[in-house]
Amino acid sequence: MLKNFTLILLLILCTIAAPAWSQIKSGPTGSEEKVKVVKLYPNPATSKVNFEIQDNNGKGYELIVFNMLGKKMDHFKNLNPKNEVQLDNYYGGIYIFQLRDKVTGGLIESGKFNVVK
Repeated sequence: MLKNFTLILLLILCTIAAPAWSQIKSGPTGSEEKVKVVKLYPNPATSKVNFEIQDNNGKGYELIVFNMLGKKMDHFKNLNPKNEVQLDNYYGGIYIFQLRDKVTGGLIESGKFNVVK
C-alpha cells in the first residue's frame, strides 16, 4: 500500500513540478518560455485520445501511459506526428502520460488527461 502511494505521489510530482521537462525556447526579449511538445485532445476523453507530437526534429520518441495507481496502461514505441489511443480498456479517471526520448530514455514531457465513461 505504501509503495503504491509513493508511486502515485511521484507521478503527480513529475507532472506538476518539472518545468525543465518541456523544451525551453528564448523569446524575442530574451525571456524563456516553455514549448509544449505534446498536444493532447480531447481532454476529457470518452472513447479515444489524440497525441500530436509538435516538434519531432527527427528524434525518436516513445509514449507511456500510467493510471493513478502507477500501472502501465500502454507503451507506444513508434510514434507518428499524430497518434490515436483507443480507450476501450481504460476506466474513468485520471491518467499520466510520459513522452520519453527513445534512445536515452530521458523524460521530454509529462502530463495528464481525464477519461470519462
